[in-house]
Amino acid sequence: MRSLVISILLISFAVIGNVFALNAVSLEREKLRKEEGISLVMPSAVARIAALEFKGIFADIIFSRAMTYYGGKLIRKEEMTGEEWDWIYKNMALATDLDNYFLDPYYFGAMNLSWGANKVKEANALLEKAVKYRDWDWTIPFYLGFNHFYFLQDNEKASFYLMESAKREISGSLIATLAARLAYQGRRTENAVIFLEEILKKTDDNTIRNSYEMRLNTLKGIFFLEKAVAVYQDRFKKQTEGLDELVAKGIITAIPKDPYGGKFYIDKDGSIKTTSEMR
Repeated sequence: MRSLVISILLISFAVIGNVFALNAVSLEREKLRKEEGISLVMPSAVARIAALEFKGIFADIIFSRAMTYYGGKLIRKEEMTGEEWDWIYKNMALATDLDNYFLDPYYFGAMNLSWGANKVKEANALLEKAVKYRDWDWTIPFYLGFNHFYFLQDNEKASFYLMESAKREISGSLIATLAARLAYQGRRTENAVIFLEEILKKTDDNTIRNSYEMRLNTLKGIFFLEKAVAVYQDRFKKQTEGLDELVAKGIITAIPKDPYGGKFYIDKDGSIKTTSEMR
């Protein structure tokens, strides 16, 4: 009888605790609609103690707060400052400390900290954590491989992570081929196009697809112009003075448009770049 009473009391406390936690989530999400602004991010060790057994719930709250702030900036078409990106990263790191398997913060880091914030080191720190805990997920080492290849131009590490991705992915032959290719070749833009095409084949989320499709189309424009410049140099045995000359000499019929609204140009080092924020 005594053990039954104790069991009932324990169940009651658990139910009350869950009701309290759900109520806290509801109140916190309501605050997100009314408040916006960066604040101090709680240290991970303190957050773990404060969250008790509700770490997953609090990870969701932290991620939602950061996304609400980020979304507000996008709606108002305001540029994020370095301080704001640092705050976003700290929230992603805290959310994934509380819930090591929480996919959304890892994906956000892969997509936005690398491309939009130019914080590849921070993005990679998140992804390296994800590689450890989400050890079945082939996309995480794939994103890491892309970052090392495209942003850090470290083909050796890129190849390492791609081989890890190929081991996890059932039909990873193309990924393994790309890994081998990176070990021996440069071809930065061409390989970046292959990377993004492979990501899109495996991505169902429309938001993620739209983001990567824009980047892919921009890179295809750059790759198209790189090949045109090479044809010009081979034909006329000199450097072209500008992209308009490619049209004037009949190498191409028109300069492709940058999906981000910028304009392609030839930089001083001879590479094709764009005036938009696409990196």
